[in-house]
Amino acid sequence: MIRMIKWCEESDSEVNRSIALLSGEDPDKWYPYGGIKGKDYCKNPSDAWPIIYANKIGLYSPEIDNNQWNAKITNPQGEWQAYSQSQLRAAMICYLLSREV
Repeated sequence: MIRMIKWCEESDSEVNRSIALLSGEDPDKWYPYGGIKGKDYCKNPSDAWPIIYANKIGLYSPEIDNNQWNAKITNPQGEWQAYSQSQLRAAMICYLLSREV
């Protein structure tokens, strides 16, 4: 049985780790255990933007009565959406969802 990860329930550090692994990075070498400064895709625009740009992730601001940002990827393989109070976290979750195909 395949276990689908509910990314919206995972911590930022787990989301960051999963993205790093998909990007070919080794998060085990990041601080505090390793000697390399880690990336924070969920909070740092300079870490997240290359992924947002390369995957054409659309970001949509929250509605007046809703504080959830919407991130969306549409491509020939499908369409994925994610919501979060943080626009970068929404984009990174959307990216991870698109990689579970």
